[in-house]
Amino acid sequence: MSPENLPPEVKFFELMKRIRKLGLASHSLEDGAASPAQMALLDRIASHPGCSLQEIADGLGLTPPTVSISVRKMEESGKVERKPNPADGRSVQFFLTERGQTLQGKIQDSQHERFRHLLGGLTSAEQEALLALLERALNSAERDTAKKQD
Repeated sequence: MSPENLPPEVKFFELMKRIRKLGLASHSLEDGAASPAQMALLDRIASHPGCSLQEIADGLGLTPPTVSISVRKMEESGKVERKPNPADGRSVQFFLTERGQTLQGKIQDSQHERFRHLLGGLTSAEQEALLALLERALNSAERDTAKKQD
């Protein structure tokens, strides 16, 4: 079957593989690389400072034990810190350290630049159309997923 005769889901899958090859989901750092999981964790804590382990897990769609391992590694590397929850002495809250905030900002800037480059071959109108269609597709898929979970 020629590429133009492929079903849309196969074409989309192939496009996603090409996007992954461009390295848009990872970030190289001076001291190594941040994995997509580490980037998601940093982003989650940055956007929800003071969140609990359960809240991080829920936001990332993972289990608390899985998140616990990643959080511990990020704590050991000085990017995340835990503090007692003032409202509940039995629980803790997670925050980015200054180092974590700096790293998260660098990653975000780099990601934005990469996506600007990716979209750079399109006109403004084409960019808007692509983003609007992708938003509609995601909204539909999210609604379908929510219905299946109910």
